[in-house]
Amino acid sequence: MTHPYDPAFEVNIRLAEELLSLTRAAVETPAQSAVVRESPPLLSPADAIVAHIEVNDGHGVGVLLRRLFGHYPSILSVRSQDHFGGRQDFGALALRIGHEDLSLDAARGKVRQALGENTVGRILAVPYYPADVLNALAIQELSGAPLALYLMDDQNITSNGIPDELMGRLLERAALRLAISPELAAAYEAKFEARFWLMPPVVPSRLILDRPLPAAEVLAAPRRGVILGNIWGQRWLEKLRETVRGTGIRLTWLSTNYLFYLEGSAEELAADGIDIPAGAPLPDPELVEALRRAAFAVVPTGTLDEGDDRKFLALLSLPSRIPFLLATAHLPILVIGDERTAAARFVRDLGIGMVTPYDGGRFTEAVAKITETRTNMALRRRALALAARFTDVGAAEWIWQSLARGEAFDLRYEDLMRRPRPEAAALARRERTS
Repeated sequence: MTHPYDPAFEVNIRLAEELLSLTRAAVETPAQSAVVRESPPLLSPADAIVAHIEVNDGHGVGVLLRRLFGHYPSILSVRSQDHFGGRQDFGALALRIGHEDLSLDAARGKVRQALGENTVGRILAVPYYPADVLNALAIQELSGAPLALYLMDDQNITSNGIPDELMGRLLERAALRLAISPELAAAYEAKFEARFWLMPPVVPSRLILDRPLPAAEVLAAPRRGVILGNIWGQRWLEKLRETVRGTGIRLTWLSTNYLFYLEGSAEELAADGIDIPAGAPLPDPELVEALRRAAFAVVPTGTLDEGDDRKFLALLSLPSRIPFLLATAHLPILVIGDERTAAARFVRDLGIGMVTPYDGGRFTEAVAKITETRTNMALRRRALALAARFTDVGAAEWIWQSLARGEAFDLRYEDLMRRPRPEAAALARRERTS
């Protein structure tokens, strides 16, 4: 079933000025172009999940894919690069298939060889690099299986990672197109005139908090907050340190990687008010308990100015940690950065937190406000009302059923997240002309 572009969802977004992406986003080294098979072959039609790097708990895409599909028995996991030394915690069969050029013919031959006798019944592509698009297109052509596209990061509109021709071909081939945020959906609908459906990050049902927490418990230490997960850019980390330094407010950073891709040390961060706990990363139950004892959470995002080194992520991508914080601990969320980012819009539109710029004085004022008892508990009640809507129960099957129909199986996520208002178009136009 095909569906024409629905103009009711069109937002007049002009393309933002293309930013220089990471060098590795456009060029693959010969070492990454080899075909690597890490498991015995499958014997039954597989669900092919095409991602960019190893699927593990070291990054948000990996965490979400494992959460969605980790229990499926016949997963064929395909990636184009290694960033974690080959550590892959996902799939009955894992393949690394890189490509030195952007030739679909060459990619088709390499993918055919890698697949061997394995067959594919359906495909979900979560692309980041051009090679990921080639892998998805080649698998679809060779198998004839229906293809779903799930955009979690923008690598075309505000970044030059994936060329228009490749992205356009992937959008045409996809029977279902999903986006992790309303901003991402609107931008791609405007550029490519292809209908996207919304799907936010989901949260393990066993961790979702279904009762309110008492104020005396969560506000015992009101000047101590938490940061969850990776910080996406070096400049974001530096500006966060400058903001927290000297305020007397302390943040505990809970992550599996901490300074992965970033410069700095635990000692230097501690001097600025950001503490990294000693020992191994906390398992989920202990992590959730730590979150439930916190007064608030901080989510650093982009400034959207010329110095923002991860502008292409901040503008359109929704960090998966935000629904996790909301659903597992009802934590009031303080987004630090520009109010026009996807993270800030999500928190503001759902009424689960506040937004403040990178400024020590403004940050101190925002912490005082978000930890005021009446405000804090009101934000937590709003999070409690929303928490169950982010459950992972049935979420993977929702994707597959939607793929079979060629449209969203139901409107559970469309009803949850608001489409962007017209000022998003003005922002994109300003970025284009700056």
